[in-house]
Amino acid sequence: MSSAPLDWQALVDEAVRRRKAEGHTQKSLAALAGVSLPTVNAFEQGDIKLRLEKVFNILDALGLVILPSTPGSFAAFVRAARQRWAELVAPLDPSHPSRQTLGHVSYAYELGNGESHETLGSLRNILARLPSTSGWTPFWLPTKDSIRPVIRDGLIECWLGDPAADRFFLDAAHSDFWQVTGDLKGYLRRGFQEDGSGNLEPGTIFDLTLPVWRTAEVFVHILNLARALELDPATPVRFESRYAGLEGRQLISWAAPLRWPLTDTQRSRTSAAKLATTTSIAELQSDFADVVHRTLTPLYDLFDGYDATLQFVGSELDEFRRSALSFGTPR
Repeated sequence: MSSAPLDWQALVDEAVRRRKAEGHTQKSLAALAGVSLPTVNAFEQGDIKLRLEKVFNILDALGLVILPSTPGSFAAFVRAARQRWAELVAPLDPSHPSRQTLGHVSYAYELGNGESHETLGSLRNILARLPSTSGWTPFWLPTKDSIRPVIRDGLIECWLGDPAADRFFLDAAHSDFWQVTGDLKGYLRRGFQEDGSGNLEPGTIFDLTLPVWRTAEVFVHILNLARALELDPATPVRFESRYAGLEGRQLISWAAPLRWPLTDTQRSRTSAAKLATTTSIAELQSDFADVVHRTLTPLYDLFDGYDATLQFVGSELDEFRRSALSFGTPR
């Protein structure tokens, strides 16, 4: 037997120390780890009755462990997609916009439980026919040879940030990287729109309304894909988004300054956030605003506890519906 057994209380104490050092509240850590606030509280109180999976999620979010991923799982897909993006940008100059060095957001989803196995050629054609939701729709399928989606390693992949490609926009916000698999997992990564040339100080602001619009666009993409594939409304949907490069940014009404003027200075003291929710096609169709609201609440809380109410989210979704080129069925 080892003479130095694991000191559980010391591990808990180190987790609390790291949380505070990185500027996390228990609520923001819960969002990053994909667990509930009571779970984080119980963990920090030394509760040993918690499910081991939830404990590991907390430790993983704090960088205290690196979790393995079951082959074929949602977590393994997301990890592989992130690694693939890193491989693509590795040869680029450190200052290249496609590296998204100032900050980025990623979205990932899984429809069903991996039981669907669409042929990739057929799925690519279906994705190409999905309605647009904005001028820069998530999971957009360009037709130019240099940037059109390709089929590789059992999935569909598109990288708009390729410096050798024929592109009109060269900034981080238009350097999307995305993948979709035949068993209906999707991953999208893009830089922040706030860091474009229209901002005199890139990396310093975070827009109030854009997270609502961009999250809504991904959920509408999911609904449109489910409709095209005639999926059962009971089909479960697993969703997560990750934000990086938040620390020091000020929350402002940048994209819609007249709708929601902010008078107080509210900044994030946390660099990253992981948001996660589980829903269904039926719930997205019937309670769209509620799903968007519960998904984004922990993100806004990072900015000095900004209260992103359901009324705020619902009002922005009304604007989104009016502005979108095509908006599916959710109400």
